[in-house]
Amino acid sequence: MTSGDGTTLLISVDIRQVDEHGLVSNWDDDTKLWLSFQEQDRTIGIAGNSAALTSLARHLLTLAQADAMPGHNLYWEPESGWFETNEAGLHISLVE
Repeated sequence: MTSGDGTTLLISVDIRQVDEHGLVSNWDDDTKLWLSFQEQDRTIGIAGNSAALTSLARHLLTLAQADAMPGHNLYWEPESGWFETNEAGLHISLVE
């Protein structure tokens, strides 16, 4: 992440290494995350508190680690309980 004056900020997020059990979902307990889909604008909305955005970053980095294989994915149904509304679910996957 680079600020406007060219300095960088290092942010550390712990992720679990992919092992024989595959990927592990790990949301912070105080996660408050809203997902929405505006069909007319074809826009996906993601809003959340700091815990939710950090958790989402953790999931993306889990899929980005060197031992993750194409086809690995994480999926949460709208009714999974992690989202403040059940308007949309979330499916993220590694393709290459």
